[in-house]
Amino acid sequence: MILFPDAAVWSLALPGGILACLLLGVTGLPFLCLAWQRMSVAKRTAFPDKLARQGALLATLTTAVLLAVAGAILVRMVQMQPDLMEGPFRVPLLAPLALLVGTLACAGIYLFGWRHIQGSVMHRFVGLAAGIGGLEATVTSFALTRALLLPGHPLPSAASPADTMNALLAAPVNSLLWPVLGQSAFVAAGAAGALCLAWLLTRRDKDDFGRDYYNYALGVCARWALGGTLCALPVGVYVLYRAATLASPDLTALPPLLPLIGTLVLPLAACGLWGTVIRSATPLRHKVGIVTALVLLMIACGCEASTPAHVVRLHAPM
Repeated sequence: MILFPDAAVWSLALPGGILACLLLGVTGLPFLCLAWQRMSVAKRTAFPDKLARQGALLATLTTAVLLAVAGAILVRMVQMQPDLMEGPFRVPLLAPLALLVGTLACAGIYLFGWRHIQGSVMHRFVGLAAGIGGLEATVTSFALTRALLLPGHPLPSAASPADTMNALLAAPVNSLLWPVLGQSAFVAAGAAGALCLAWLLTRRDKDDFGRDYYNYALGVCARWALGGTLCALPVGVYVLYRAATLASPDLTALPPLLPLIGTLVLPLAACGLWGTVIRSATPLRHKVGIVTALVLLMIACGCEASTPAHVVRLHAPM
């Protein structure tokens, strides 16, 4: 039985999983901010509104970083394979960058318009647009990754941009793409909560809202991280099972064992750390646990990414 994936698979899967975790965090953060703003109005308390504003700043900065990294990756890919920008992948490769630019613009308007349009329909609209932009970037990125990994890509060589994008998303019903996208909806909530937890630790001295506020905010973010991750786990089990059956229909040869275990064990360990934060009366003392849980979640995303990558290496359909 194979214990580790080969170096080529792991070198792609680990950074790819980390980037996917950040992208999902960017997708989930605007929706969380909108929920917190709504909670502030419903409960007539300022704490959720302050948390939403801090989350909006995190969403804007993270989107900017992700856009820069994605641009650098695209430049490197074109340097290695110049024909990528001449063939059918030209539009799909540029689409995630364009969507991230739109997400950054909407997140920036949502953040910097806080004092001027807060509570208005426009404020909610740009916040929702930022989340939808991240969602579209996620779907396009995952579908593009599948097409790039498949031997003999399914994209038409001469077609309109709309036809090319339709072909990109025209995966078979039994493709791994669909359960992975379903799982991503839950991971987005978990990753957004985990990122916001770590972010709040850096804002304690800059935004002095008091200990009571940070006890409240850390607990709320930990609940989102815990709930989203726990909901994603059953779907993740199904994704791994489907990957295993694609690699070997009779399950006599599983994908690499340690990443397979890490996909399930590491999120559970992170959930244990978030549970400790939720139960604690002094969550600010759990700085190491908060950062460790975020790292575990990112590594778990890399572990799961290694399994479909291993399936592709075996030339199985995905």
